Amino acid sequence: MLSPAAYWDREVTNPVTPTAHGWMAHPLVRHYINESISGSLGGWPLDWFQRTYPRKFGHALSIGCGTGALERDLLRRDVVETIDAFDLSNDSLMVARTEAAGEQLHERVRYFRGDFNAITLPRDHYDLVCFHQSLHHVQNIEPLLREVMRAMKPDGVLYLDEFIGPSRTDWSPFTVRWYRALYQSFPRNVRYFDDFAMPIQEEDPSEAIRSADIFSRLVIGFDIEQFRGYGGNILAMMFPDLVVPLLSDEQVDMLIRTEKSLLHGGDTHFHAIITARPKRGVRRLIANVRYKIEPRFPRLFRELRFLKRRYASQ
Repeated sequence: MLSPAAYWDREVTNPVTPTAHGWMAHPLVRHYINESISGSLGGWPLDWFQRTYPRKFGHALSIGCGTGALERDLLRRDVVETIDAFDLSNDSLMVARTEAAGEQLHERVRYFRGDFNAITLPRDHYDLVCFHQSLHHVQNIEPLLREVMRAMKPDGVLYLDEFIGPSRTDWSPFTVRWYRALYQSFPRNVRYFDDFAMPIQEEDPSEAIRSADIFSRLVIGFDIEQFRGYGGNILAMMFPDLVVPLLSDEQVDMLIRTEKSLLHGGDTHFHAIITARPKRGVRRLIANVRYKIEPRFPRLFRELRFLKRRYASQ
């Protein structure tokens, strides 16, 4: 198995599998996502963000920047004055630097290599911190969020565009049984496989390593301001196993309608845009302690959270 850094270096220089976000590229799905987030078919997530937070951020940080698309978009839109960005993949950073220079943006962005699971950030430094499909690759969520909380200015904004669905260890033959039934409803010529494959990226050991824990860990140190779910419960799971160019608009629309029905029935969104503010005062001190202590006793605190949810539902 490749290391996370080696996997993403390969994906940049010589991709051999569909990208993790291919499901978002289909026009009908893109309209569905944009409408879920911004309220309009053509309104992109950053359009919504600019309307919701109509200010220019002085200094921003992008965590898990990849090849730099988010930073270039933020700078083009003049949402930020300057931005730091880091990633584990050297090849991704090389592309990001080249693309930024090609658009004359390089003087406003600083790229550096860093490990999500072991990073130290400057205190009270950033007005905006962004995760774009990167936090679900992090094993040590609590230490990272603790660093982010302490690195943000009191009025700073945290922006996440993330997969917050099941962690890789949550999938089993039982949990995918109805995905398999839905998959079999498609003609064989639009299916890559005879049967639905388990939705786990085997080659990337960091994929969805603790995605199901993201939201519960986030609210320890941050106050949620906006939650804009955009599904992916069916679409993101099914598209990698389907020959998307051969799908008819009717077939894609059927998947979208099925997903909407699932979400309206109470299922939690697998993907979401989330904005939040760092907690302050005594609540920040408590969050700081929790981020340090809870990873040491994961089973105990999981059971406490379960009891709290059960008590709240009674």
